[in-house]
Amino acid sequence: MKFEVIGWTYYEDDYPVHEGDEESVFRAVVKAVREGGYKFGGNSHDSALSGVPVLNDGTMACFSWRVWGGVMAEALQLPDEDGMAYTAWYMDNREVLLGLPRREIVLPPRGVDKTKIVPREALAEEFEMHLVPAAFEAVVSGKKTAEIRRPDEKRLLVCKDDFIRFICGEKTCRVRVTGVESEQTATLFGKRKIETEGDRIAAKRAAELIACARFEGYETAEKLYEFFRTVYPEDTQYALIFKIALCKEA
Repeated sequence: MKFEVIGWTYYEDDYPVHEGDEESVFRAVVKAVREGGYKFGGNSHDSALSGVPVLNDGTMACFSWRVWGGVMAEALQLPDEDGMAYTAWYMDNREVLLGLPRREIVLPPRGVDKTKIVPREALAEEFEMHLVPAAFEAVVSGKKTAEIRRPDEKRLLVCKDDFIRFICGEKTCRVRVTGVESEQTATLFGKRKIETEGDRIAAKRAAELIACARFEGYETAEKLYEFFRTVYPEDTQYALIFKIALCKEA
């Protein structure tokens, strides 16, 4: 989705809250913060009159204080060797609590350019991915309604309602993304021991996703795991699952 920030408002304004936590939304907000030179913490994001970004689909991007700290850390390119960079802007007065001088807080101007609001479908993007022949035929036949991929720079940007064009040699087919899920590979492929009711529920859900992703020669979780590790031999803790629906047009 081609999200961009078109203004800033208050947490309790009338704009609907954006659903989902797409990477493309995160990056759009980081870009707006960086280009605007803004500096404020999660508590201001939560309470300031201009602390909440409004996206070009007409929704507000509302984050937890921790995630907002991550937005600021990314926008300011803070070093994150220990994974704690988000704490620097978790809240505005953190430095006071640590006995440090107050930092400058720079909030965006309040206001939204409503002329830039467009329907969500107008923001859809198309991504290309390659498939092996058996998987491609399963997508074309409608038997395969989910695709499993390793998270990477490109795939993290794929959102619900985007499109994927699958390529297999000279053949192509186009699908609409009906949902995006992230799952631990150990759970998805049945490698985690079931010890709690939560584990059982997660395993059941994983089995449903596997059933949607299988194709000829790779009908089981074990076979799909072998295929996944062949394509991605390095250790991958999480996998992305794209739920897909075949488009009529080629």
